[in-house]
Amino acid sequence: MGFLKTKNYNSQIKIYCNIILLLILIVIAGCAASKIIYDVKVDNNPYVMYGEVSSCNFFVPEEFSDSLNKKWEADINGSFPNSSVSIYSNLVFVNDLSGRVYCFNIDNGKKVGQLKLGNGVYTTPVLNMFEVIAVSAERKDNESTLQYYNYKKAELEKEVTIEGRVISELIKIDDGIIFNTDKGIIYKYNFNAYQEWKCETNEFTHSSPALKDNIIVFGNDNGEIIGVDAIKGKLLYRIKISKPFFASPSIIDKTILIGNDDGNLYVLDLSTGKTNWSFETGGRIIMTPACDGSNIYIGNLKGDFFSINIKSHQLNWKIKYDGAFNTTPLVSENLILQPGIDRNLLFINKENGEIVKTMLFDGRVKLTPVYFRNILFIGYDNGILEAYEFQK
Repeated sequence: MGFLKTKNYNSQIKIYCNIILLLILIVIAGCAASKIIYDVKVDNNPYVMYGEVSSCNFFVPEEFSDSLNKKWEADINGSFPNSSVSIYSNLVFVNDLSGRVYCFNIDNGKKVGQLKLGNGVYTTPVLNMFEVIAVSAERKDNESTLQYYNYKKAELEKEVTIEGRVISELIKIDDGIIFNTDKGIIYKYNFNAYQEWKCETNEFTHSSPALKDNIIVFGNDNGEIIGVDAIKGKLLYRIKISKPFFASPSIIDKTILIGNDDGNLYVLDLSTGKTNWSFETGGRIIMTPACDGSNIYIGNLKGDFFSINIKSHQLNWKIKYDGAFNTTPLVSENLILQPGIDRNLLFINKENGEIVKTMLFDGRVKLTPVYFRNILFIGYDNGILEAYEFQK
């Protein structure tokens, strides 16, 4: 009996030791060094923000193959929001909902480093030469933390506390960044982390801003379209359109494209905010529309995907799919790469809407696909980033 007691006691000790070791490993993983250090050359053609430019561009003027070769795979700590990667030289940056920004080598996917900002980082990191600018939204307090980190020096250069939670995308302009908070305050900060202006709209806002011709536009939860002067920070127009806008706008030429909770695509005049025309999709829209200059591509949460001629306002074709669409597609000369909520990426023929291929993943594809320097970047749950090359 004594032998059995000793054996059971030793087994319990072993179990407790394994539990303690596991907890220690979890703590160590959670406390990984918040550091990125890498020396790169000046990049004259980087991919510095969500949508590449301030007006949001999801069109690549190249033909894509529907056959891909995986180049590398990397994993992160948390899940992705509906953001994207940003790229400078041979570095790829991406954010996650655990409050981190990661940096990977574009050639082999090896992790260069990571930054722990706070709680969730909902927005794509903005890149300004050797500086990565990112913001975390605190869960408990009604505030966000904006950080400017120099990865060439491995130095946190500036940190600012922002009133309100920043859960929508940042815009980079020539002399700073522009963003809004969920309380409807829109800010401009320069690259020295100095607040140049703020504009209060006093309405809950989940729509990211877009900018062209010095006009910032976004929708809000009250169904309004807001236009703000990007230089002075003054309200240009505020027009009640419909039900809430949880989707974000893109801008093509002098035209705003945005969907809303009614399931309508609205095409608005950039200078006035007035509606030129609208198109009913029949399901709630939360994705940013994509456009190649001739046609608008947009999906809804009912699983419908549309190609609409921007000049005639007429439907080209419609897909009915078993699943919701909430992530903006990447559009090429011949194919549309559209993430689906049911763990897939659809390759859609632009001319007729035929699904020519479906790629399946182990999780939902959350990032808007980015094609840059002959590499396609795809991110899916739970925190997997993959890089592909198209077969010729």
